[in-house]
Amino acid sequence: MRRLRDVGEHAWLARLLARLARRRRRDARLLVGPGDDAAVVRGAARLVLTTDTLVDRVHFRRGWLGPAALGRRAFAVNASDVAAMGAVPRWALLALEAPARMPVAELDALALGFAGAAERAGARLVGGNVARGPHLALTVALVGEAPGRVVTRAGARAGDAVYVTGVLGASGAARRAGRLPDPPRRTGAGVALARVASAMIDVSDGLVQDLTHVCRASGLGATVEIERLPVAASSRRALGARAAAFAATAGEDYELLVAVPAARERALQALAPRLGCRLTRIGRMTRGRPRVTVVDARGRRVRLARGGFDHFRR
Repeated sequence: MRRLRDVGEHAWLARLLARLARRRRRDARLLVGPGDDAAVVRGAARLVLTTDTLVDRVHFRRGWLGPAALGRRAFAVNASDVAAMGAVPRWALLALEAPARMPVAELDALALGFAGAAERAGARLVGGNVARGPHLALTVALVGEAPGRVVTRAGARAGDAVYVTGVLGASGAARRAGRLPDPPRRTGAGVALARVASAMIDVSDGLVQDLTHVCRASGLGATVEIERLPVAASSRRALGARAAAFAATAGEDYELLVAVPAARERALQALAPRLGCRLTRIGRMTRGRPRVTVVDARGRRVRLARGGFDHFRR
């Protein structure tokens, strides 16, 4: 019998999604089903739904950040998925699993940190659950609304330019030092970029791995120029010459990775000053096998030691 560590997170998910697709009934209200950053359903407005879990000793260590910061992080990583669809968060549910020995004050700070982050983003914590468990775990269900275009992973075309917001490698470098910074807030940028993007995804498991998801969904390849990556200063200080390769795969950046057709790049440049963050062109979508090729300034292939984060493969 194969175990999850033998198969890996993404291979298991791909197999499950294929099985679900075969048994799914037609539902005119379901616009985007399982397999993207979030689902999209048709209501009075197009609703965007996502869920994610943070688990102690898997995604964080209790000493890396305080309980309020952990609450903010739980909201932010889910809001990042909503932003990657071109939507804004509106309503949240928070389910907590906590050990009986956990101080009540810490659980209070965690929940209030989450609620505060939601309110600052224009959302509300509207319910949830708490249960006893061996480790602290936070499961969030977040509902957003799409004010304009909904963007998925599947719309890229050969020749599209690939851009990324912000910087890469800061969170990965912080983890190495036993810290976790607050993720960036990219909701406004996601809504703006949805006007010109052909495909979009947030960078949670590592840029190369997440761009590979876009490749598979769009049936294309991609080329990334490693010298173009916007590497965080903290990552360069910690890793020197290895910083760019580290930033390409470290993950937990929660930036937006965007494919943009050539015909919309002028419109993108007009939008860029209003994004509230840096925007960097790092590569291009290509015809061919659905994989990402990383190259140096001379076009030579760069081999990376790892592809990105997988829950069941280390």
